Formats: sequence, C-alpha cells, structure tokens
Amino acid sequence: MNHQTISLWTVGVLSATLALTGCSPRGPEMGEVSGKVTYRGKPLPTGTITFIPETEGMPRASAEIQEDGTYVAETRPYGRGIPLGKHRVMISAVIDHGPNQQVEPLLPPKFSSDRQSGLTADVAPGENTVNFSL
Repeated sequence: MNHQTISLWTVGVLSATLALTGCSPRGPEMGEVSGKVTYRGKPLPTGTITFIPETEGMPRASAEIQEDGTYVAETRPYGRGIPLGKHRVMISAVIDHGPNQQVEPLLPPKFSSDRQSGLTADVAPGENTVNFSL
C-alpha cells in the first residue's frame, strides 16, 4: 500500500468505529436535561442525581441538586447535556452535620442504586424536562 492508501484506510476505519459507537469526535449525540426532584411533596434541597446509560460504552451524566430541588445535568468532559437514549437513574442526598458527626440520609437507600431505585429517563434530542417525585 502506498501512503495515500494507508491514510484513506485509516480514515475509513476511524469513521466506522465512531459510527458504531455512536460518538463523534466531539462526543455522543446529546439532549439537554433539567428538572426538579421532590421527596414527600417537597423539593429535595441537596444531593446528586446520576444518569447511567443503558447503552454500553456511553458516559454517565450527573447534576448537583439545588436548594429548590432543581438540577441541570452535564456529561464530563462534554459539558451540558446527556447522551441520547434510555438511562437508569440514582439519587443520593445527605446532610453533613460536620466533623465527628454521622451524615444523615435524606432518602431511603434504594434511591442511591441505579438498579434498585426504579427511576429511569429517556433522553431525546433537544430540551428534556425530567422531574422525579419520590
């Protein structure tokens, strides 16, 4: 093979690999996801929400829950948004009372597991509002 043939072959293999994994050089196709988390009818005032894609090889996304229960998810290193598709969701929230004190969980333990929480999200292109009433 000459140099030009090797270069074209390399570009073809890389393009096919990216197409099969669903990622472009800038990352996977994303949808913007925001929403509100409530527990027993009131906004959850703190915590972390994590989105675990059901598609193998796709990156996880997460968000810090704000005092009013709202969140805006992002996927590191790609920024704001979540890869398209179905996701299992887990939510963790504790109050830290300081040094030498135990942390106080705000939610039942099942919500801290994406396999036990029963929470899911289906992310589509564009803006997605995904609220969770726990």
